[in-house]
Amino acid sequence: MSPPAWARSDEYAFRVDPVTGEAEPLVESDLAAFGFWERRDLQRWIVDRPEIVEADLLLVTTEFDRWQGRDQIVADRLDVLFLDSDGRLLVAELKRGEAPDTTHLQALKYAAYCSQLTVADVIEEYMSTHSVDREKARADVLEHAPALETKELGRIRIRLVAEHFGPSVTHVVMWLRDYDLDIGCVEVTARRHPDGSALITSRRLLPPPAAEDYLVKRRQREVEETEREVTTRSRNSVTILLEAGALRPGQPLRLKVDRFGEAQTAIEAAIEQDPLIAEAEWTGLSLNEALRWRRDGNLYACTPLVLQLLKEVGFPRPSIAGPQCWIDETGRSLADLAYEIEPRRQAASAAPLALIDLITAGVIAPGTGVRPKRDHQRARESSSATERSR
Repeated sequence: MSPPAWARSDEYAFRVDPVTGEAEPLVESDLAAFGFWERRDLQRWIVDRPEIVEADLLLVTTEFDRWQGRDQIVADRLDVLFLDSDGRLLVAELKRGEAPDTTHLQALKYAAYCSQLTVADVIEEYMSTHSVDREKARADVLEHAPALETKELGRIRIRLVAEHFGPSVTHVVMWLRDYDLDIGCVEVTARRHPDGSALITSRRLLPPPAAEDYLVKRRQREVEETEREVTTRSRNSVTILLEAGALRPGQPLRLKVDRFGEAQTAIEAAIEQDPLIAEAEWTGLSLNEALRWRRDGNLYACTPLVLQLLKEVGFPRPSIAGPQCWIDETGRSLADLAYEIEPRRQAASAAPLALIDLITAGVIAPGTGVRPKRDHQRARESSSATERSR
C-alpha cells in the first residue's frame, strides 16, 4: 500500500530485529487505511491519553454541542475540552486526514464560546462527563489547577490535531501566535507494522518544542522594545483624546509647574502675579484649538501655549511636550489620559483578523454572549454506523 500524498519525506521510521539487527522500514499510512475514524478512534485515544495532545491536561468534556446565545441556541459541537494546571482551558479540534483550510476558524469559534465559561461551568461539565458528584468534581478540578481556588480561568488555548497541516493552516497559526494567541498544531501519523498492526505517533508541529523558549523570549523582547519606543511611535495625545471624547468641553485644566525644571521658579512667580496664567479649559474643537487660555480667552494648541509662556518668563525652548504640562482635576496630564486610552485601542486593533472574519461572516454575532446551556443533550457516540465522515 502506497503512503498518503502528504507523507513526510523528512522522517523515516524503521523496526529493528533484536536478534539479527536488521532494520525494516515502517511504511507511513493513514488512519482511514486502517479503518480508524475521527470520533470513534482518534477522539477516544486522546480522551484516554491526553498526552497525545500535551502533558498535564485534565479532561473537562467532549462533544459539547449546545451553547446558549442571547436569543437562540447555538448548535456547534466542540470535540474535546481540557484544563491545564495553570487554570487555562484548552480547545482540541480533531481532524482525520489533512486539516481543512477552515480548521483554525472552527477552533477559534469554539474558543470564543469557551471564553465565556467560568470555573463553576467547568466543574459542572466535569461532573457530567465523569459521572461524579459536585464535591468530587470540584476537588478534582482544584487539585489539577489550584489557582482556580481564588482566581478565574486564564486565557483560552487551542490545539489542532490532524494527520497533516497545509500552509493555509500553519501560516495562519504562526500569525495568530504573533498576537499572543496560544494556538498550535499536533500531527498524528499512522504507520503499518510488518505484522499488520498500526503504529500511531504524535508530535508537536507548532510551536516546535526546541524553538519554543526562543520564540517566547523573542516575543518578550519585542514587547519590551515596543514599550520603550511608545513615546516616539505613539499618536498625538490631543488627537487621541479628541477622537475618544475623553474630556468634556469646558473641563478645567491646570498648568503642572513641576514639569518645567529650571523655569519652575519663574513660572511660579508669574502665576503669583496672575493666577489665570496657570488655568485653561478643554474645548474639544481641534488639535490646534484644543485649549482656551483663561488669561486672554484665546484658543491654542497645547504645546504652542506652553512655549509662549516659557518665552514670556525668559526661558525660551525650541520644543516641549505640551500635553504633559496640563493636568485635570485628578492630577493626570493630558498625556497620561491619552496613554490610558491608546493601549486599549492598540489591543483591540491587534485582535486576530480571523476572529473579525468570523464576526463579519455572521458566525459570531457582535455583542452576543454565548453561554453553556445547562439542559443540553450531549451528542454521544452511538455506533460506527453514525460515525461522521469529516
